[in-house]
Amino acid sequence: MTYIVFFLISFILSSISIFFLRKIGKEYGFYDLASRDPLKIHKTPISYLGGLAIFLVFLVLFLLFSYFKEFLNCKIGGVILAGFFPFLIGFWDDFKWKKTGVTTNKKFLFLILFSFLATIILMDNGIKIQFFPGIWLGIFLTFFYVLGLINAVNFEDGIDGLAGGLVAISLIGFIILSLVSGNNLALTISLVLFGAILGFLFFNSPPAKIFMGDSGAYFLGFVLVVLAAIFSEPYNITSVLGPIFIIGLPIFDTGLAIIRRLSQRKSPFFGDREHFYDKMIQSGFSTEKTVLISYLWQLILVIFGVVIYLYV
Repeated sequence: MTYIVFFLISFILSSISIFFLRKIGKEYGFYDLASRDPLKIHKTPISYLGGLAIFLVFLVLFLLFSYFKEFLNCKIGGVILAGFFPFLIGFWDDFKWKKTGVTTNKKFLFLILFSFLATIILMDNGIKIQFFPGIWLGIFLTFFYVLGLINAVNFEDGIDGLAGGLVAISLIGFIILSLVSGNNLALTISLVLFGAILGFLFFNSPPAKIFMGDSGAYFLGFVLVVLAAIFSEPYNITSVLGPIFIIGLPIFDTGLAIIRRLSQRKSPFFGDREHFYDKMIQSGFSTEKTVLISYLWQLILVIFGVVIYLYV
């Protein structure tokens, strides 16, 4: 019952905060202008404070419920502190760089630095990708996951309702793993974030009234890393493959995008309109149908990942 309360409060707080933040964003200049980026497809200014709402709901809930005994030793404080760094660089990008401009190399260097800081904090709290238990390989794998997944979720944030919905479907898979394995930490993180994302999707589904911005995409990608790390086990390949499939479309679409961009001698972080969802829209599908089909593929991948983790 406690976990259901977490989910409901998260959903309510997210819905209320986003309702106000979408207005505040427009009023005080925290909005996304299509004219600033040729890859943008929206026509009117839209607030990008959705990521701030998701992060604040996550932070406030764990602070409010930290007095429960089962959460005193879960090191959630380390998770929040580590997650603040990807959120911060994303928020700075939304607030500053989208207006003034930034070179791809400069942004990439900051992403590396902040991903490394997040990795060290996670490692210090005993959270890492454990396939290779050695500390240096653990640091490398965890850093690789953080840098990769924050960008993977961000790459999927190209049309209304897509990135948040894909992560929400992934969280269903992690909720199932948490219930089966009895992992309270993973279950709490998944349910709180699931509620926050659902509140966001009410305002982000086509046509979007608010965006999550890079801050939201980076934070969601980071939390997926935490959940993948929690379920990873030393030398257990299914404990790595299962979460990879549960994270699903962001990983596979990003992997193809990196291969494509490198083959074209472009930076892997140079945006384009050749993602899976872009190809569908270019083929004549509406935004709504593209999102629904992407959700369906994500659900198939999540089911496959859960089966791999539990039964292979």
